[in-house]
Amino acid sequence: MKPKLDLILVGGGPAGISTALHLQRHAPALAARTLVLEKERYPRDKYCAGAIASRAQHLLDALGVKVDVPSVNFDAIAIALPGTTLEVRHPGLGRIVRRVEFDEAFARIAMARGIEVREGAVVERVEASEDGVTVHLTSGDTLEARAVVGADGVGGPVRRTAGFARGALRAQVVECDTEPVDGDATRDTIHFDWWDHQLPGYAWDFPTVVAGRALMCRGIYLARLGGGVPDARTQLCAHLERKKLDPRAYKFKPFAERGFEPEEPISRPRVLLVGEAAGIDIITGEGIPQAIAYGAVAASYLAARFEDGDFGFGDWLAAVRRAGEGKRLRIRHLTYAAAFGRERPLGEKLLSRAPDLLRVGALDFGGKAIPRAALARMVGQVAPFLFRHGGGVLYRLLRDRAYA
Repeated sequence: MKPKLDLILVGGGPAGISTALHLQRHAPALAARTLVLEKERYPRDKYCAGAIASRAQHLLDALGVKVDVPSVNFDAIAIALPGTTLEVRHPGLGRIVRRVEFDEAFARIAMARGIEVREGAVVERVEASEDGVTVHLTSGDTLEARAVVGADGVGGPVRRTAGFARGALRAQVVECDTEPVDGDATRDTIHFDWWDHQLPGYAWDFPTVVAGRALMCRGIYLARLGGGVPDARTQLCAHLERKKLDPRAYKFKPFAERGFEPEEPISRPRVLLVGEAAGIDIITGEGIPQAIAYGAVAASYLAARFEDGDFGFGDWLAAVRRAGEGKRLRIRHLTYAAAFGRERPLGEKLLSRAPDLLRVGALDFGGKAIPRAALARMVGQVAPFLFRHGGGVLYRLLRDRAYA
């Protein structure tokens, strides 16, 4: 029997909603036969520092979408290294939002445009066959479609039940909201603290707005590069105490993230993954812009596959790798060992000696034009360092890849 739906998107967060909205642009008829399943009911919170780089808004602008929610705009990125703090300032790098507000507003825009979003629909498992995909809900209901997109995050049922590997690059994260304190950066700055060579991650302090109050979202991000990982809660307590804040006064909110692995399959016949289910930036933990970008790439890809009737989805990973956001993710994957592994001290030394490396990275992060002069200066700053250290570093990085 022919499935009643063409496509089911499992997950009503930024990745799922972006896919639906972009699909409506690329293939309106297909979008009309698409259903988004969201396990909770809006507004539902999602623990996340909430940084949205402006490059994501560029994608939404092309759709005529403006998610108008309370936010804090930031024009600077600061990184504290042992003995120094580096800062890049440029207007309009991004904004900080609360996911409880952003996700609902984003989904309501999709609904207002005619996209069907079913709230409170909890997926238990998905089963793919030659003829289509059956989605089983915990309510006992089943839905059938020609294909399914898993936009349901790190531990979602699509990846878990459709036969995908668990993935090696994982991170543990914990955050809390506090009042500002003396010593915080200006409220137009997102601040990263890379104070400990032994820590496979960083602390962050981002300005945020909660119920109209100007607060700070503070957290710890720890990547797992094989072996044990320090306890994120313990590290957040230490970070708060350095700020003269009592950890017992705040609610800690833990969550997990998954990094993009360029060789790890993110599709199976009739099933593909987007957003954090597919993997995000393992170095920064940034996920919202990637989720929105995944949606743009997936919509174009799905429109073509539905047109030619090829539901094997065997080239989905290649399509992601070719995309601009996919290239960023591949660079992050290539360099994560320099950020968190044994070569971290050299990576920090490189940042200190090549300030335009951080500037170019910040401009790319914000989707800004990168002046040729800045690129030239960056090359001039990086080349001598690589000439001196590059051979040995490259050898050790390749050797250390054996962790996976």
